[in-house]
Amino acid sequence: MPNTIAFLMLGLVPLAAVLAFRLLAPGRALLVVILGGYLLLPSPPTAFDLPLVPPLDKSSLPALMSLLCLLVLRPPEARGFWPEAPLVRLLLGLYVTVPLATALTNADPVAWGSYELPATSLKDGLGLCIQNALTVLPFLLARQHLARGGAARDLALALVLAGLAYAPLMLVEVPLGPFLHEALYGFSQASLEQAERGETFRPVVFLQHGLWTAFFALMACAAAWTLWRHESGKRLRYLGVGLGLTLLLVAMKSFGALAMALLLLPLILLTGRRSQTLVAALVAALSLTYPLLKTADLVPEERLLTRIERIDPERAFSLEFRLENEDRLFDRALERPAFGWGSWGRNHVMNAGTGEWQTISDGRWVITLGVFGWVGFLAEFGLLISPILLLLAGGITRAPERFSPYAPPLALLLAFNTLDLIPNATLTPLSWLIAGVLLAHAERPERRGAPAAAQGSSGPGLRWKPIL
Repeated sequence: MPNTIAFLMLGLVPLAAVLAFRLLAPGRALLVVILGGYLLLPSPPTAFDLPLVPPLDKSSLPALMSLLCLLVLRPPEARGFWPEAPLVRLLLGLYVTVPLATALTNADPVAWGSYELPATSLKDGLGLCIQNALTVLPFLLARQHLARGGAARDLALALVLAGLAYAPLMLVEVPLGPFLHEALYGFSQASLEQAERGETFRPVVFLQHGLWTAFFALMACAAAWTLWRHESGKRLRYLGVGLGLTLLLVAMKSFGALAMALLLLPLILLTGRRSQTLVAALVAALSLTYPLLKTADLVPEERLLTRIERIDPERAFSLEFRLENEDRLFDRALERPAFGWGSWGRNHVMNAGTGEWQTISDGRWVITLGVFGWVGFLAEFGLLISPILLLLAGGITRAPERFSPYAPPLALLLAFNTLDLIPNATLTPLSWLIAGVLLAHAERPERRGAPAAAQGSSGPGLRWKPIL
């Protein structure tokens, strides 16, 4: 169970947010609060469980405090964060309200033999609506306050600085195993067995799982190589940073993150803005259409398993286990396709004799599809990939020079994040921050070509000078 330090750290979030929004411009304060909270705060189940609202944890509390700080400290700048694009407005409305439809269509209990799961009440639906609103809040705040010409670079730089700050903690856990969270916060948030990688370990630090930590390391690594390519005056410095973060990623021995790095880094280093955006759109489309491809038996699962088994039999066994559970959960989801099964684990398969779960959910796509149905799945994944599609619609393939050189690499990062949501559930506040920055960039043509001198700040407040 979480100790006193865990709740004390969570309780310091309001104070940290007030300080950040008093000292920094809104966009950069947002980066500090969201990114810092995600990386440093204790993982669930540590949360403030208040009446009438979902539990406030490391993902939701920093976003909520950021909004409150903007409303209180900068009220004029807290207005108008509703997206301009009609498609995004529609998807956002669906994403926030679909739990109500799910609750209304799941008013019946689910029986497994002598075991019964409760019906989903209207109160449950309202709670999930609030939870979805809090989840998407970083997206809306980033879209509003990280909209200036230098915002995409600011985000890339913030990822690199956070990666460098986190690197010593990750390196400590590579030989010793994930112990920092338990040592500081009183409980282990991840299984030691899942962290084992031969004689070393995949670090977890303060995140939910080693997979989350590995994907964050991939984000920082990709951002470093993006800065190396586009910061002509500091290329030697960024070369060292990029190489260091790449070696860290290799040392973590996370198969999925390494496989993505082999695809992602050459795209960042060798291709132009057109190609990067087109590939990002293709990868994002693959993520969105994956359930349809699976229904049509167009996913080459056997071939994929055979190839991975040649490289790493242990990872092939893990993937096979995931796919088997995925198939069962997908079949279960299709029993209530429109709005899903709702909460209380109703989307799972239960043993009617023992009452034990017979399925384990790993992929975000099958979790969302099972809980909120096709409407919820299309709303969530559509929101994530819509900024990439809007970049294409805005003419980035026709006039790439009008767009920030940092936007296409961020689009690639977001697209690969959505691809990672097929086997894993690595949807984090950072995913929504990237999507919000890209949406702002796609919606506001007049801000795309902001000169370099104007890219240092996203509003009034204290400027920071990049230390890299």
